[in-house]
Amino acid sequence: MRVPTATDLQKERAILFAILLDFSVFVPYLITVSRIGSLAMLAELLRGGLLLLVEGLALVTLRAAHRGRMHFYDFGIGKLERMFAAAIGVLLLLAAVFILIKVMDSSESEPLPFFWVAVALGLVIYNLFTNLAPLVPLWRATRAGTSIIVLSQFRARIAKAVASVTVVVCVALDVLLPHTEVGLAADDIGGLIGAAFMLVIGGAMISEALPDLLDRALAEPLQMKVNAALAAYFDRYEQLIGVRTRKSGNVAHVEITVGFAPGRTIADVSSVTQGLRQTLTAAIPDADVVVIAAPYDPDARPA
Repeated sequence: MRVPTATDLQKERAILFAILLDFSVFVPYLITVSRIGSLAMLAELLRGGLLLLVEGLALVTLRAAHRGRMHFYDFGIGKLERMFAAAIGVLLLLAAVFILIKVMDSSESEPLPFFWVAVALGLVIYNLFTNLAPLVPLWRATRAGTSIIVLSQFRARIAKAVASVTVVVCVALDVLLPHTEVGLAADDIGGLIGAAFMLVIGGAMISEALPDLLDRALAEPLQMKVNAALAAYFDRYEQLIGVRTRKSGNVAHVEITVGFAPGRTIADVSSVTQGLRQTLTAAIPDADVVVIAAPYDPDARPA
């Protein structure tokens, strides 16, 4: 198993910090929303809860990559991750429709005790803080090394922080100006903004997940890199038995089978297969490359 580097751990801690902050606000949010019925806070609660699941899955993915378990992950759990992302996207769309229905059916609410008014306002401000605080460690993690997962979490956190600002304004107007046209309109507008945000995020998650649920052929530039590596080593093996390439999710998979004469030593064969693998890995970063040594077979045809 691969030992995570200091940079790897920095990325994991950045996402874990964001998850812990989100979880710390989720339960109080749930209790408060059930008590005061704010549409703006309800939209924030539904969106935050579903995206919290996405953050947890992102952390699991990152830990698998940093510990060298990507081969199993990309062939097995990788499909599950994409299906899970698509399912979350569908739930976000359904949650947006639910909020829209609530906005259309909204009516004047009963007066709220000062305690719940203060709690609601305090929670939305704290929620804004939980979305702003992880930006610095996530930004540092993106600068420490390229990672699609960390970068996507950083961008999602920026979007969540922007949406949280509108929620703070809408809830503040709603709780400070109760039973007024301004207060009722602010809550409805906050709900609509939250629903719109869920529609955009949910649609993006579905559109990104669906193409990766099916394996795809490698793009021509990547195929050319595979051919270039084989050409560089063509005089070091006796036969090219087979080349299989595909792309699953964001990871390129290359499986090469080369034949060697019976008189070749194990050390000689190993140096060729390892060198070919290292050349391909350098040419296609993060690719899953497997080079298989087989006995030379004059009757075999390249696959």
